Amino acid sequence: MRSLVMTMIFLASAATVYGQTVTPSPAPSEAPTAMTLEVAHAKLENGHEREAIDALQQLVAAKPPVKGAKRELGIAYYRTAKLVDAEQSFAAAMVEDPDDGKSVQMRGLTLYRLGRPSAALQYLEHARQWNADSDVDVNYVIGRCYIDSHRYDDARAAFAAQYRLDPQSGAAYLILAQIFLTLELPEMAAENANKALQVSPNIALAHFVLGKVYLAKLDTRHALEQFEQERKINPTYSPLYQFLGDLYIKAGQLKEAQHSLTEALSLDQSSTAPFILMGRVFLDDNDPEIAVSYLQHAEQMDSSNFITHYLLGQAYKKMGMKEDTKRELDAVSKIHSDELKSLQ
Repeated sequence: MRSLVMTMIFLASAATVYGQTVTPSPAPSEAPTAMTLEVAHAKLENGHEREAIDALQQLVAAKPPVKGAKRELGIAYYRTAKLVDAEQSFAAAMVEDPDDGKSVQMRGLTLYRLGRPSAALQYLEHARQWNADSDVDVNYVIGRCYIDSHRYDDARAAFAAQYRLDPQSGAAYLILAQIFLTLELPEMAAENANKALQVSPNIALAHFVLGKVYLAKLDTRHALEQFEQERKINPTYSPLYQFLGDLYIKAGQLKEAQHSLTEALSLDQSSTAPFILMGRVFLDDNDPEIAVSYLQHAEQMDSSNFITHYLLGQAYKKMGMKEDTKRELDAVSKIHSDELKSLQ
């Protein structure tokens, strides 16, 4: 009898043990979800985008979908330039949580990159209201959207907010002028640079922008006038003297060009352009030996500039140095060949 009882106790214990093994205690429902989303996020941050996307797609397809997975999938699509998929994911995330500011912001950025600035604006404006300290500078993108939508006053206000300026200040108009210049919209750049000068007559760089506008129009006479006016207001700006030197070379005023380029080099020697231009001045003045000294310095700073090698070839040719001439012209051909290969 005792043996039978002991046997029954053993079997009951074994059944309990086996039961625990076969049917594990239920873990809190959020723990596996959070860990999975965390792992997918880690894969994305560590450059494993494909693996992250596969994992996130499974989380989105789960019943119910894992909270936050749609937004994370949108970010993964955005980083891999799958912009249509990204926009759809952010839209789905917003349906899931209308107060998800990150998804709202990212949807706006995605629409902007898709070339839909008007559609992007409503989301970017909301994102800016919710979070002034965004991890991307929403004001810049909003400003670009306003430009694309021809809302130029709003664009100036957005860029002014980015730089913490009064939108009616001369500086705000000047920033917009410089942005128009980079977008190759010279007429709008000139309009805003002139407005900057009306508000702040002695503001630095407005005449410089106007000079570059005239250069874009190949109007060297008015460009030179603007650069000279800039010099009176802003005499320590090194790039100004580089532009002056280049214009004086084109006008055949080599003495003035040399003087301007010397001023540029006195203020800043970190750019190759003044050295190259100075080499050209002395080449045009039939002094190849001095030209070589400037051009060799430019080559040491940047050996991939074909203009430097071309001018060195011309200088060596004037000096009768055939091997050096050939070396430099071969370098020009190689640089051009490499550029063509990279384009292909």
